[in-house]
Amino acid sequence: MFSTLRKFFCFKKEPKTPLGFCDGPSSGKGSLCCCDCGTEDRYQQPYDPENKFHEAVCQGRIKVVLKLLSKKKFDINDKDKRGRTALHFACFYGHLHLVYFLLHNECDVNELDDQKSTPLMKAVQSWETKIVSVLLDNEANPNIKDSKGETALHHAVYVDRPDIVTILLKFGGNIEETTKDGFTPLLLALRERKLLMSEHLIAHGANVYACDDFRRTTLMYAVKWDSEDIVEILLKKDVDYSLKDIFGWNALQYATVGKRKVRSIILEYEDSLFSSQHSVFVGNQLGDISQS
Repeated sequence: MFSTLRKFFCFKKEPKTPLGFCDGPSSGKGSLCCCDCGTEDRYQQPYDPENKFHEAVCQGRIKVVLKLLSKKKFDINDKDKRGRTALHFACFYGHLHLVYFLLHNECDVNELDDQKSTPLMKAVQSWETKIVSVLLDNEANPNIKDSKGETALHHAVYVDRPDIVTILLKFGGNIEETTKDGFTPLLLALRERKLLMSEHLIAHGANVYACDDFRRTTLMYAVKWDSEDIVEILLKKDVDYSLKDIFGWNALQYATVGKRKVRSIILEYEDSLFSSQHSVFVGNQLGDISQS
């Protein structure tokens, strides 16, 4: 009976940092309850066709596709119940020859399904780099947002493909576009612990001073994952470690309470900043004395 009562009245351990942002080890996935962080399986949902035409596209059977179209039973831009066209399926399943065929026959390159996903997004999700390039060459819009406010760039971050990010940026992808939760591609990469992707985005000019809807900075996310390299990069770019989020916490506080190794890097930076300011102050004082 005691054990039953214990289970009934048992509550989760109180977080040490707001929403548990910097609690626990820095090597695993985040425990933020304020956003969708469980993204490992976001693309593992089945993407099955609902009719013979789309089934033939998924299988890459162009002869069957041509036969069905010739009988006028289906149209190039026909949608299923989920709003998906043949181009969505061809891109997702990586059938480049069908992508060329569909585009040549005036298939809508920017059609949206019921999740507002474009064929370009489906190609990104499936790591189809060549198809991504072909779609963009045929006026696919890289800045369309899906139902979560995510663009093709955000999807490239989720699948951790810097090469696709580079292509999207070349064709005008907006590196500062935000999701409904206020995440730029860089903030999303940091939230998802895509550290090499984060460095890639920074190297391509991403705004390192961006904050999410909780005013958490890029530096706070780098602290969360205890990334020495990114913390040093951000501090060199003068990202302010003393900025506070809506909970009143700054990066140094998160590093301290979360027992992150990068705390020493921030403290060294703080010391060097103080020494530099002190030297300037002393120099100004001596200058005033000499003039008098």
